[in-house]
Amino acid sequence: MEYVQLENTYISMTSHDLSECAGSACAMHNRTNHHMRDMRQIFWKNEDIMCRICVHGFKHPDPDDLQVLSGEYTGKHECDACCIRFASEEECSGGSNR
Repeated sequence: MEYVQLENTYISMTSHDLSECAGSACAMHNRTNHHMRDMRQIFWKNEDIMCRICVHGFKHPDPDDLQVLSGEYTGKHECDACCIRFASEEECSGGSNR
């Protein structure tokens, strides 16, 4: 087990070993160039999933989280559409459930 710093934060958390995710996308070790990379990364313990916090304060599932990649996560979360790649600023000002 090792410590990894979450992106755009000062928070570090324990993580699986780098060898466990070698060669595949990983929210901790091998982040892809997705559209939420500039958002603060947090671990949402209640849902056991890595998330990104948008500028409006909403938690969006991190596209590199294993549950998201595998389809195990339903995707339901409080949402303002910032997790949608091409959402307009107007769409991002709402607060609907996805």
